[in-house]
Amino acid sequence: MTTPPAKPPLEIYLLGAVDFGEVQQLQRRLVYEHGERGGATLLLCEHPPTLSVGRLGSRAHVAVDDAALAGMGIRTHWVNRGGGCVLHLPGQLCGYFVTPLGPAAVPAMRHVERLQDVLLSVLDEFELRGEVRHLPHGVYLGAARVASIGVAISRGIAYHGFTLNVGPYLDLFDVLVEPGLSGSRLRQTSMESRRQRPTLMSKVREALVRQTERVFELDRHHLYTHHPRLRRKVLTHAYAPSPG
Repeated sequence: MTTPPAKPPLEIYLLGAVDFGEVQQLQRRLVYEHGERGGATLLLCEHPPTLSVGRLGSRAHVAVDDAALAGMGIRTHWVNRGGGCVLHLPGQLCGYFVTPLGPAAVPAMRHVERLQDVLLSVLDEFELRGEVRHLPHGVYLGAARVASIGVAISRGIAYHGFTLNVGPYLDLFDVLVEPGLSGSRLRQTSMESRRQRPTLMSKVREALVRQTERVFELDRHHLYTHHPRLRRKVLTHAYAPSPG
């Protein structure tokens, strides 16, 4: 009897609240490491208020100046990923998924489609019907975006990933003026807002791990709550929702 080939391993890091810049440095290290081995790494975390601007982003998509952003405690980072401006907040789950890809463009597009499948399946577990839309790209609940995807590729390794609004303070998204559907201003929503009840971050993380394993056909071999290359975690922020 032939033994079926083993699925690639998945290493999962549940990092809690961490500095945005430190996670970017960790990703670069993981890209280097995955060039020498197979499998995948999934980092799940939250960030203090941070604005990341991808390759399709523009300063014109931000409604306030740098002084106003600083007054709100929002730091800005320009990053080499697809997508536009993303506001990261406590209560928003960020997933950084590092995994080797094939050299052709089609596998890269398929990678994004798989991330969409993961997010749609997670929403479905919480009785929310999501929909993928474009220009601006993302996963929507009705006319409002609940999740964004932005991927970068280096040396055949995909990194960055997605954000999912579980229960962030939605008013802060007013700093963004990215055009939305039919030319209107892009609206943001959250799982808690649509469900009209608390949504535990721990349950959403569990669903994301489960759906990532299913969609990418991976085995979970290791689960960690810290990575040795992260020097520090951040303190709880004023905008942070109740822990869950």
